Amino acid sequence: MRLDPVHFSMLVIGVSFACYAPSLNSLQDQAYRSAVVIEGEVRSSPENISSNEPYSVNVRVLDVWPVNSGGLEREQLVTVGDFGSEAPCTTVEKDHRYIFFMDPTTEPLVFKASYAPVDATEPELKKDVERVLCEDCALLSSV
Repeated sequence: MRLDPVHFSMLVIGVSFACYAPSLNSLQDQAYRSAVVIEGEVRSSPENISSNEPYSVNVRVLDVWPVNSGGLEREQLVTVGDFGSEAPCTTVEKDHRYIFFMDPTTEPLVFKASYAPVDATEPELKKDVERVLCEDCALLSSV
């Protein structure tokens, strides 16, 4: 089946607003384009999450990458927000570990999710993020 340009563009527009798991390249793009990237554990989230309303969660910082740390350190508690029906359209679970892609807000220790977080229990995903945010990558690749 061949799509004409109008139908193809409508398909692309529809897909761009849908939630999807990031591919390797888009995961690396997300890490590169986000001001702050952390691995964190969701400590608390709202009880009754409405699919129509954005919400925020409290996250304990487990790991940071110096290139995109935003000055955060391990064990700090931060708020990450704007999850819900709009992008990033995802839900996060309490006591679960994620890699968060964030942008700072005007409030200290409060961040806006720039992309949907990814499950940090997948070791390969964390390695992919590390490849992008490595300070000494040029040194490591020449060794």
